[in-house]
Amino acid sequence: MQNIQGFDFLPLQFDGDGNLIDASQLTALQQAAPAATDVIWIAHGFRNDETDATGLYTRFLTTFRAQLARSEFAGLAARNFLVAGVYWPSKSYQESVPSDAGSVQSVDDTQPPMESVRSQLLSLKADVPAARQPAVDEAMGLLPSLETSTDAQNRFVSLLLSVVPAGEPDPTEGLPLLLSQTGADLLHKLQLPVGSPAVAAAGTGFDEGGVESFGSFFDSIFGAAGKIANMTTWYLMKSRSGVVGETGVARAVRALSAGLPSLKIHLLGHSLGGRLMAACSRALSQAPAVHPDSLTLLEGAFSHFGFSANNGQGTPGFFRDVIAKNVIQGPILETFSAQDSVVGLAYAITSRAAGDNVKAIGDATDPYGGIGRNGTQMTAESAFDVLHEPGTPYKFQPGIVTNLDGSGGLIQNHGDVTNEHVTYAFASALAAT
Repeated sequence: MQNIQGFDFLPLQFDGDGNLIDASQLTALQQAAPAATDVIWIAHGFRNDETDATGLYTRFLTTFRAQLARSEFAGLAARNFLVAGVYWPSKSYQESVPSDAGSVQSVDDTQPPMESVRSQLLSLKADVPAARQPAVDEAMGLLPSLETSTDAQNRFVSLLLSVVPAGEPDPTEGLPLLLSQTGADLLHKLQLPVGSPAVAAAGTGFDEGGVESFGSFFDSIFGAAGKIANMTTWYLMKSRSGVVGETGVARAVRALSAGLPSLKIHLLGHSLGGRLMAACSRALSQAPAVHPDSLTLLEGAFSHFGFSANNGQGTPGFFRDVIAKNVIQGPILETFSAQDSVVGLAYAITSRAAGDNVKAIGDATDPYGGIGRNGTQMTAESAFDVLHEPGTPYKFQPGIVTNLDGSGGLIQNHGDVTNEHVTYAFASALAAT
């Protein structure tokens, strides 16, 4: 058993279908659980490898451990925590935006534009099932014709979107919108700058919400093709995070909770790991229901209508059951920040593909906005607050999503989720259970 900052830590490695790679990992967790009072299940988001995810977990547990030394958490510090670290196969979302670790993942501008897109497609091909890889190969073969042939543009986009698993259930996540348009139209729309009109006119890098405006390479046909490649990766990873949460992690939570009714369960996810944990919570609402004690989403990468009774298009958000069925017994926390350029950019690109011209694409008025950028929208069971300074208490309400605003420097980018403001909120939520 590993130990991180004094916490017993056990890894759980899942494949893309939600299957445990090594069943003995769950056995080890079950054997350790009777000695614990609380189990923290933590999931990463966009990652390249296990080392990156472990780094995130270590940084978070380091500042969380420091919170336990505070006098107001004396009772919490006396509890015995076990940490289950979830590892799932994910890729980085790249396009000149801060990665989960806070570094910048950029398109390689030292390559010719066509070769830069080809590199993206090779990376994408390595992550799709073998049966779908020929579609990526055919798309690469179309690159020399992409600038001059509408047929090639239509076929290129159709091929890439075909590798995304069918059945995206929520129209506010944008995939049905993309599938309803021709590839040529999408590529034309994505040649336009992404961001607010004022920023696009000025030609600057990011607007006040951290949404990037592209120039040069990015407003070329190959820049648009690169955005489609990124969006394909985005939808692949979104689908995979949901599968891992609904099947693998939910099964493991059920197995661990069986026979240990007093064991407190805390679900914690960053980025698409937040989507994973929301999907896990939704699955736990099914009979026989399991009721985790808290749910914390750090810069969640899913629609800001995900918990709403009406997602703006006449149907409930995909994770509505988590609220409607009172799955979570204690606090539900969700951090968001206008400086989250990863969530802001991904949803801004969807909005640009929709042809929207809202003042600040990706913000709370956007029908395709993200929860990590804006917090919950059109959700009656919501409260909004700012992240507190450590030592300033919170008041959480059962069944209410507490949205904690980190804008203005408290959460400076998508990966800035391990600082003391965030872990103080997390410790406060656990202390309330």
